[in-house]
Amino acid sequence: MNSSRRTFLKTSSKIATASLLTTGMPSLLKAHQPGTSPNDQINLGLIGCRGRGFRVLRQHLDLGAINCTALCDVDENVLAEKASILEKDYGQKPLLYRDFRKLLEQKEVDAVIIATPDHWHCLQTVYACEAGKHVYVEKPLANSIAECELIVKAARRYQRIVQVGQQQRSGEVWHEVMDYMKSGKLGHIRKTNIWANFNYGLGPIKKPNAPVPTGVDYDLYLGPAPERPFNPARFHGGWRH
Repeated sequence: MNSSRRTFLKTSSKIATASLLTTGMPSLLKAHQPGTSPNDQINLGLIGCRGRGFRVLRQHLDLGAINCTALCDVDENVLAEKASILEKDYGQKPLLYRDFRKLLEQKEVDAVIIATPDHWHCLQTVYACEAGKHVYVEKPLANSIAECELIVKAARRYQRIVQVGQQQRSGEVWHEVMDYMKSGKLGHIRKTNIWANFNYGLGPIKKPNAPVPTGVDYDLYLGPAPERPFNPARFHGGWRH
């Protein structure tokens, strides 16, 4: 581990934090409808741009009165690709960062979407709250209950809105299914069979270790995770396995 990474992780472990506000991000967004003045628009930053994060960003932008002012990803290839799409589809030219801490220094950013690998969620959410940003963070909130408690404390201490992207907790279709089950129309449920339409749990195909791809800051990608060689099966699309 190089000295800069060691110093960063040591500093991160000393973060003073303090509780998740019950208000959700949608309430912040609903207050701003198309046609509002620039002063009433929300400036978003995206941390982790490749897959889910970029889809969530597009959903935000489609609401109207939302500006993407910053993109951050440890892969410069992903940054260039997503920046090009934003300019083409929305006419927006956000600032580009590889280090999320630099993005958080941008005072124009009101809120951030965090869609990085799970091991980064806690530190990035805490830092974002500390920097005065509201947060939409993808599931899972963190990798342990202790990390979740740190996020809760940070949200309360800095009075920030933090929402976790849980489709099966906030999606209308899931609420309707649960309401139907609780209504008693199915009778007394004694057993539930569950099927999956994909082999997600099988994990990726095993691959040998390889050199770090050009344009990727692998040291920053690892962050608080254990140091290990680069492996394509633990990178884009496969890290959660």
